[in-house]
Amino acid sequence: MGNVKGTLNMENMPAAYMKRFHQNTNEPTKSSTVKKEHKRIELSERDIDFLRSQTGLSPDEIVSWHKKFFHENPNGHLDRFQFRKFYRILRNESPERLNDMCDHIFRAFDVDGNGFVEFGEFLLGFAICSRGDLRSRLDYAFECYDLDSNGYLTEDEIEPVLRAMYTLLGIQHIEDYPPEEVAKDFMKKLDISNDGRVTKDEFIYFLMKDGIYRNTVNPFR
Repeated sequence: MGNVKGTLNMENMPAAYMKRFHQNTNEPTKSSTVKKEHKRIELSERDIDFLRSQTGLSPDEIVSWHKKFFHENPNGHLDRFQFRKFYRILRNESPERLNDMCDHIFRAFDVDGNGFVEFGEFLLGFAICSRGDLRSRLDYAFECYDLDSNGYLTEDEIEPVLRAMYTLLGIQHIEDYPPEEVAKDFMKKLDISNDGRVTKDEFIYFLMKDGIYRNTVNPFR
């Protein structure tokens, strides 16, 4: 996802960071200008400095993504359909391979759960999924599988996302190891407490160690 070098660690970012991130990039500040005809928020130097410090992207990269984002989406946010189109800029895959998985990736990028991906959420997701450390990328991967966003995974949630992963990876002979069977096996390995559900910690702990499963289930490799 993008040609960005280095490693981004998300450990100290989430809640407070996202709150500040949205304030800076989705609301006008004293030094920001709103172009009312397009509802586009211009980035101030303070915004750019903050985004640079948190994402590791250069000022030029931040400004470039900001222009692309608002050029494609003048209202400043992406719904699921718009996200599919924009996400294809990040991954050179055909719509047939990418669209199903995009709907699950959308859920990971939509940090505040309001049904839209705004610029702050997009840039954070882009930075983490392109240059984040493994734990951070698996944190986002978990959100792709958590269909009801309750903080736990069940076998019924794992199976449809695995089907989308099969499509993304171009796996054709699914009858040899069908997604429903993979989901059963995966669930057995993940569910350490044997209570029928998997926490984010269990998900990340297992996939940090198991590269074979990780290469099959993680969309942010």
